[in-house]
Amino acid sequence: VCVILLAFLSGSTGVFAQSDNQDIIVSPDPIHAASFGRLLVQDNSGRIEPVNTLSSEVLRKLIRSDIYKGMNSDQVFLGMISDPSKWQYEPLIKASHPEILDLLNTKSKYHSFSSFFTNQTYLLQDHVSRAFRKKPALRSRFDNEIIKLDEKVNICYLLLTGELLRIFPVPGDSTHTWYNPQAIINKLQTKDSLLTNNALLLYTQEVRSAMATGNWKPAEEVLNAISKYQQRISGDICPNERKISVEIFLNKSDIFSRISKLYGIIGFLLLVLHFMALYFRRLKLKIPLVTGLILIIILFCIHTAGLGLRWYVSGHAPWSNGYEALIYVAWAATLAGIVFSFKSSLTLGVGSILSFLILFVAHLSWMDPQITNLVPVLKSYWLILHVATITASYGFLAMGALLAFVNLLTMFLYTDENRLYSKYTILEITNTIEMALTLGLYLLTIGVFLGAVWANESWGRYWGWDPKETWALVTVIVYAFVLHMRMVPGLKGTYAFNLGSVLAFLSVIMTYFGVNYYLSGLHSYAKGDPLPVPAFVFYSLAAIIITAVIARKRSFKLALDENDTEAAKVVQ
Repeated sequence: VCVILLAFLSGSTGVFAQSDNQDIIVSPDPIHAASFGRLLVQDNSGRIEPVNTLSSEVLRKLIRSDIYKGMNSDQVFLGMISDPSKWQYEPLIKASHPEILDLLNTKSKYHSFSSFFTNQTYLLQDHVSRAFRKKPALRSRFDNEIIKLDEKVNICYLLLTGELLRIFPVPGDSTHTWYNPQAIINKLQTKDSLLTNNALLLYTQEVRSAMATGNWKPAEEVLNAISKYQQRISGDICPNERKISVEIFLNKSDIFSRISKLYGIIGFLLLVLHFMALYFRRLKLKIPLVTGLILIIILFCIHTAGLGLRWYVSGHAPWSNGYEALIYVAWAATLAGIVFSFKSSLTLGVGSILSFLILFVAHLSWMDPQITNLVPVLKSYWLILHVATITASYGFLAMGALLAFVNLLTMFLYTDENRLYSKYTILEITNTIEMALTLGLYLLTIGVFLGAVWANESWGRYWGWDPKETWALVTVIVYAFVLHMRMVPGLKGTYAFNLGSVLAFLSVIMTYFGVNYYLSGLHSYAKGDPLPVPAFVFYSLAAIIITAVIARKRSFKLALDENDTEAAKVVQ
């Protein structure tokens, strides 16, 4: 790719020729850009989607935002393909690592495509080569950042040259492959070749002319001609107008990212009020709890609607990849918080915080929110039942783990003045945890059996000791043990049960993340060497250990007893 880039840049008359007005960027008309955003394009996985989806993904990949200088992603995309000689100088690529800034000899975090080339030399070439020669687990932060930056530079190149625009289907192609304007040349020998071979050039000329004159009608006509060609050749696989509108709405609303922040704010406030109630007994929580319940139910309805819209757009259940599974687990965690809030008011805030944390992880840079086509093995009725059941169980098990950690914090923070109220709260929450874990274990076990049915349908065997299958069984055994700890001498007791509920969730994390990204198998996303473990994992484990050790010492003073009615009488 670097060689292609250098060859492309070296030409003095190419599309990236030096521009005398490189600082002047004219914003495309937003109305026409919206029409351009509705044009269909094929992504690398073969999915047919509106250009708005592609432009949103590209701009967020480059600058982690879908707005640039007041322009939306469609305007930026249209401007880059129509006037690349100017846009190559726009600081569209974000990179903030100190060593990269030293390499580029700048202090700015945003860089133009042209800034990565000096005297026809690609500045990142040697660093990228060295980074790729290392095993993923041995790469430094600089190596990982340089690989990401190289990807952004290449995406920018494909965008500036129009190679991302796979907008032309070929008549009679059984693979339904679409081609960009360069690749389609000589693919057709019919009268349509006049359109496909010249459409992009004509369209970009009309766009540049319209940005100067304000007359967008000729550009609109070329755009309509391309759209009609797509419908005539591949109309049977193209999404209808309603589905296009819904997908664009999903792109612009960014539902899951936005409700994530609201989940976190509401959950944090409710949790703070809960701990304040331990020290200020006269504090009345009825109004904030009712208000919080109403707000979280509203967010839950929006969350549910978002899942439904994603299901409608993708054509399959919205839990078929890592990102979708996480937003579904967050939905299940919110549901668990609402359901158990009638048993313990604390679950409302905990469930909301849990949903925030899960959605936060879902929107980290290594998770891909892109809607993709399903491979044939995943197009199964049993898959929908299996994944829906087993991932829903993760929401209830996660709720139990977080509630147990809150219990440990309550033991950690108790004082002699609030001892009885703390005991009552801990015992009440412990009962809720037991119900959450029981329901989660039932769902998990049913999900494992449904997975066996799906495996038999797909591969002709019910059980093959695949890493995912093995760890799912391990998780079932671990939670069955935790729920029966009260029958084991030396392990019974409120503190042991709460600590076990926290530690048991590590088996869920291993089943979901560890197997998917670190082990090889039918359910694995791992390719080659495993990725390094994120630093926040070690910090989280350290926090759990410290809290558990101190809570253990204080639990003796609390003298927790499941049958103790003294605390309940005092609180009442």
